[in-house]
Amino acid sequence: MSYDILLSKGKIGKLVIKNRSVMSPMGTDFANHDGTVSERTLRYYEERAKGGIGLIVTEYTGVDDINSVPSNHNLRMARDYHISGAERLAEAVHKYDCKIFAQLHHGGSTSKLALSGRQPLSASAVPFVKGAPPPREMTIMEIQETEQKFIDAAVRCKKAGFDGVELHGAHSYLLAQFFSKYYNRRTDEYGGNVENRCRIIGEIIAGIRKACGPNFPITARICGDEMTPVEGFLTLQDGLEIGKYLEKAGIDAINISNGSSLNGNANCDPYSYTPGWKKHVAKAFREALSIPVIATNTIKNPEFAEELLQEGICDFVALGRSQFSDPDFMRKAKENKAEEIRQCIGCMYCRERLLGNGLTAACAINPRMGCEFQYSNLEKNGCGQPVTVIGGGPGGMEAARVLAERNFAVTLFEKEDRLGGTMNIACLPNFKGQVEKLVRTMETQITRLGVDIKLNTEATPELVKQLQPVGVFVASGAVPIIPPLPGINKPNVYTAEDVVAGKAAPTGKVAVIGSGMTGLETAEMLGDRGASVMLVEMQDTAGPGIYNVILNDIMGRIKKQNTQILTGHKLLEVTESGVRLAKTGAEELVDLECDHVVLALGVCPRTDIVEGYEKLFDKVSVVGDAGRTGRIAEAMKEGYAKAYAFE
Repeated sequence: MSYDILLSKGKIGKLVIKNRSVMSPMGTDFANHDGTVSERTLRYYEERAKGGIGLIVTEYTGVDDINSVPSNHNLRMARDYHISGAERLAEAVHKYDCKIFAQLHHGGSTSKLALSGRQPLSASAVPFVKGAPPPREMTIMEIQETEQKFIDAAVRCKKAGFDGVELHGAHSYLLAQFFSKYYNRRTDEYGGNVENRCRIIGEIIAGIRKACGPNFPITARICGDEMTPVEGFLTLQDGLEIGKYLEKAGIDAINISNGSSLNGNANCDPYSYTPGWKKHVAKAFREALSIPVIATNTIKNPEFAEELLQEGICDFVALGRSQFSDPDFMRKAKENKAEEIRQCIGCMYCRERLLGNGLTAACAINPRMGCEFQYSNLEKNGCGQPVTVIGGGPGGMEAARVLAERNFAVTLFEKEDRLGGTMNIACLPNFKGQVEKLVRTMETQITRLGVDIKLNTEATPELVKQLQPVGVFVASGAVPIIPPLPGINKPNVYTAEDVVAGKAAPTGKVAVIGSGMTGLETAEMLGDRGASVMLVEMQDTAGPGIYNVILNDIMGRIKKQNTQILTGHKLLEVTESGVRLAKTGAEELVDLECDHVVLALGVCPRTDIVEGYEKLFDKVSVVGDAGRTGRIAEAMKEGYAKAYAFE
């Protein structure tokens, strides 16, 4: 495709943007503890600017470091000492002809009491989620003081050389709490009808205009539809009323998101959601307003971005996690290399780290994301020396790619007839097609770099020795765990991998042992095929260790299949009529009748293969499941890091 609209210039106010792509604000927590721009923050944004994005909207940038402390490392523009680092950031972005806005943010009731030591503030004394600390209703004076903090932050942004600001009025943060009929129960001039509920942002806009001048762009991000079936949360009609108010108040563009504190999936959706499922919301705003509309729509490739623009859904496409997974998204589109774009697989690893574990954001399929400052100098000193990679899974292919970029002569051995390794299994369950696209993208990348790929070839240390490599990367994967239990070798016992791959097709009553991700996906597939599934898990809850967003998504589908779930039960034996289980922590035995048994108990490393290479070669790097079991993220990271450091 030519991407005529995507690559064309656009305007926000009087500011010209070189193309129609906007990097969505996404939390990373890369900033220093005091909210200043860290070297990590700087290099992260610079890499996206270098990759061709037209406009960057920074992650949530705090205007108040007293009453709004959402995390230990959120970016801020609350003090004058924040200006210096922000100026460096603006300069780093501008050298690539990319524009940058700061998304000005106040958390309101989402501020963490444990971090601030203060009771959170909000429009009214309504907790943002059930069980959260109740906030204190803001006084008129506190509202006015907060408005001034937004205005002062905008002034700092202009001083730092930012091209504009975005007011964060989405996702149940402070401004959205004022917009909301659910959170805002006030009876004064800041509550009630839409004009009153929007008064706080209207006064902020007027203040920024006065302080920064008429040509300094101001945008606002709101949830066009909170998609939350609870009385008081915003509908599309409510969102449109707010949008019309904001246009009248003088904003230069509106950035449409969706969802709320009770429905985060409408904002950042997992892999089961179809790209474009919420485009009707953005289109309604574009038809109702005359200012430019920026909108997210789970955009994973430039073809879909162009389609949205051609359909008139929006004026600018907001690229979120696609900028995590591939910062060169726009450059590759411009160079007609779309097939090399690593498309987001919707695994939610980024949010799992940030929101689930309190860590900095990371991307499962882009090991550099957030570590650009550490991996800033890829030494191309391979000088054509031979290096061998054993295994064509995610870790092996990533290691091969980096080694080839470093000018090593890479030979990759894969015993199967195609690359992908465990990803060829991972792509088969429902809604996992993006994983297959990732495999093809990685294959394209290493092929174009000249990696010598030997399929249908099981490598041995003796075979590899003939190539005289200066190093060997063992990424041979792992094997399914099959416990040495009575009856485990019966012909009606299969591994989950064989079931997913279609090598086994159990019917009737099927007991799936283990409810990790593989077990859950296998259970869902069997349920779709009409089997009566019994899911057995040794832990007290199903899906141990799975991020709640992904777990709730797949469990919602599994429960509709009337799957029987037995937690707290351990497999003891495969019997003639089914399986014998022991209730965890008790002597009680349970005999479960079933026709077939599927083992989904995880995998174990191929240590024997590693040891064979270590006997013959001095430099052996072990990657992914060959050394320790993990997920795509760990395999990719290890492949990248060890290939980067190899010498």
